Amino acid sequence: MRVLTALIAMLLLLAAPAGAAFAHAHLVTSLPAPNSTVREPPRQLWLKFTITIRPTVSGVRLTWPDGHRAMLSPLKWDPRDTEAVTVPLPANLPAGRYLVEWSALDPNAHRTHGSFVFTIAR
Repeated sequence: MRVLTALIAMLLLLAAPAGAAFAHAHLVTSLPAPNSTVREPPRQLWLKFTITIRPTVSGVRLTWPDGHRAMLSPLKWDPRDTEAVTVPLPANLPAGRYLVEWSALDPNAHRTHGSFVFTIAR
């Protein structure tokens, strides 16, 4: 019983700092997934966060394999998941490695950002 109580206390202590971090929007997953390789160019990015973000004041920038960059828009909430957004991708993306840089603003005006890569291999 003492071991179980100590284990629960330790888990609660470890979880306490993480609670504050979850007050901000952090990317949970995406499609295409970070570091993934896809055979066909995706039509859109799907980004899932830890909390709901404000799509109209958040952003996504895409960098092509040749270094060309562009802001993507519009970000829209996924109607099936309020913690996810979608953004269309340009048609016929060529093969290569792409950098996705995101910036998210949550309802409490906390801004977070991050990046990931995916590859199109035909």
